[in-house]
Amino acid sequence: MRSFALPIVALLLLTTAFITGREVSRYALQDDTAAEFASSGLGKLGAILADLLWLQLDQYHHIWMYQGNDWTTSTEYLPQLWLITRLNPGFAEAYIAGGNHLAVNLGEPEAGVALLQAGIRNCPENDRVAWEYAVVLWRTGQLGPRATQEATWRYMDMVRRSRFDVAEPWNYTNCSILLKASFREQQDRENHSAIARRYQFRSEFIRDAGRVGLWPE
Repeated sequence: MRSFALPIVALLLLTTAFITGREVSRYALQDDTAAEFASSGLGKLGAILADLLWLQLDQYHHIWMYQGNDWTTSTEYLPQLWLITRLNPGFAEAYIAGGNHLAVNLGEPEAGVALLQAGIRNCPENDRVAWEYAVVLWRTGQLGPRATQEATWRYMDMVRRSRFDVAEPWNYTNCSILLKASFREQQDRENHSAIARRYQFRSEFIRDAGRVGLWPE
């Protein structure tokens, strides 16, 4: 019974948040300060509970593996991942883990991509969610090569904006590998093979530059 305590409390909080949110919105025009306070308080409670649920989920994951089970086939913790994203929409790790698990491990690419898209909407500046989205699109072929390219370029732009002063070679190398593969698969584009070769050359150049110390530390 103890293992279900946190999810039950989380559901109660989510229900309370919904009901309170409706009441707050009814009187929002009369007292904007009170509305903001209530929303903020519920948000903080949700974030705390989401953290606790994530810790419980991590414990479950390790116990599952210790018992000799294949975690890539497990579906039992998906409802808890969904609940975490409802309690704290900015919880990036839940989108990353859930999206990859659904799309790659469980063979549900549409559901996995949809979850990662929600993560991008709710965590627009999180580069890890953006990267996972690009990888999942490539690995599953969902939405086609063009979608993979656009997702990869978006991630590269985020890296340039946020990490240019401490650029990491693997970011650009892996992006070039994804772009090479996606252009190679884009058979309906006339020069797709030539573009793929350029990205292959770029990935090899960046990798080799890092090996000989040409890339800045």
